[in-house]
Amino acid sequence: MRDKSWNGYERNRLLINMGDGTFAEAATAYGLDSLRDGRGLAVSDFDGDGGLDFMINNYNGPAQYFVNKVPQRGHWLRIRLRGRQSNRDGIGAILRATTSDKKQMRVISAGDGYASQYSRIAHFGLGNAKTIDTLEVTWPSGHQQTFHNVAVDRLIEVDENRPAPITIR
Repeated sequence: MRDKSWNGYERNRLLINMGDGTFAEAATAYGLDSLRDGRGLAVSDFDGDGGLDFMINNYNGPAQYFVNKVPQRGHWLRIRLRGRQSNRDGIGAILRATTSDKKQMRVISAGDGYASQYSRIAHFGLGNAKTIDTLEVTWPSGHQQTFHNVAVDRLIEVDENRPAPITIR
């Protein structure tokens, strides 16, 4: 098919959650409006600054790396799991983070989307919250851990056998 595509060349989309149940298209405003034939998307904090970056794999073309440079982003926490009774990466684990005004949940998975793999490090965007009041981890083994007043703006590791998370960076 050479330079042809079964799907056609469509512009990338970036939908911003407006917080009221609606979303706004923002790919052009954020410089993500590529017309290449994107097939796979990986989302992770590749540069370790707390913002989620994108890597797009294109059919019959080079991959594209988009670094998140949004100014004045809120607080965040990244969590890496280390399973002992469960699998090493905690695949299947459920993490719940509660702050004074939000509850969020992440599930650690082994694959996401077509031709894609997201990071196994869970990322929580926390806005103005300066701590996580409660962090709960439910491991695939059934073991549960609960931590209180977890510091933010860092990468931590939760080990299935340790009583407290450790800061990685």
